Amino acid sequence: MKADATIIIALLFSLIPTFINAFSALPVTTTTTSEKASRNNGRKVKEKVPLKGIQASQFRHPLDRDLTNLITNAPFSNIAKTAITQSLSVVEQRVRLDLLSSSVKVSPYQMSELYELMVDAATILDMDVIPELYVQSSPQANAYTLALQQQKKKKTSDKDDDQPPPPAIVVVTSALLDRCTDDEIQAIIGHELGHLKCSHSLYLTLGGLASTPIRWMPFVGSQAEQLLQEWKLAAEYSCDRAALLVSQDVTIVAGAMLKLFAGTARATNTEAFIDQSREYERLLKDANPMVRASIRRQQRTHPLPVKRVGELETWFRSDEYSAIVEEE
Repeated sequence: MKADATIIIALLFSLIPTFINAFSALPVTTTTTSEKASRNNGRKVKEKVPLKGIQASQFRHPLDRDLTNLITNAPFSNIAKTAITQSLSVVEQRVRLDLLSSSVKVSPYQMSELYELMVDAATILDMDVIPELYVQSSPQANAYTLALQQQKKKKTSDKDDDQPPPPAIVVVTSALLDRCTDDEIQAIIGHELGHLKCSHSLYLTLGGLASTPIRWMPFVGSQAEQLLQEWKLAAEYSCDRAALLVSQDVTIVAGAMLKLFAGTARATNTEAFIDQSREYERLLKDANPMVRASIRRQQRTHPLPVKRVGELETWFRSDEYSAIVEEE
């Protein structure tokens, strides 16, 4: 059992780079509309629709949804879930201590404007527990989470501790804060909350464990590996959708992506970036089959930037998105 736990912990650590890209009642510092507009380059701040009762299944990418359902209904699912969750708590302890020792924890009293962004984003996605937000000093604009919400343990006796589990962790880097507006930062936080809402660490690890026995088999093994890779990419599309649900403005999410992918805050024309994604799709469709095949074979932890923008714009214009937002 110890060996199995070690393997699971190693798998969870290996998944953390994939996602790079209870709550105490403390007072939230109120920010005026003019202050918000100032931090958003003068952009007028609009009221957002809280999505009460929103479920991950409503915004998951189809492949992410199908494979998650497949794994959830597998015979070994419940036992494996328990083992992975227990192993994740060990990983989380280490990460939390590292962050507390070398990063800055956001709170109503420390970078309160970021705390407010997190609370608003978590409220929009109807999350029961507000995750902890940390700012990490780094020249690389980045954000990540362990991507699993801890569930409160059921009390089996009067002696059991009824304390809630520690909240999930989200980390943003100093370079990301310096490069993006508040609206864009909140969209990026929304992306990470999407990983939490979808419990991607749990289900992707389950998928990896399920495919392990057949990876050595010719042809079938490579297909299983490719499917797992496609699932990881689909998970990113799901979280881009979560970012859109939080921002409720496709240009804000596209703007955040543009600045992260360009590596500079000087890239600000989101419409041109969206047009670029359309140009890519058009040229890819007409490209030589060998070129298209080589692009598909590339191993990536995240989808191509222009593909993400294209996918997001398509979903933004879909009936599925409208039904979620207008339902409220």
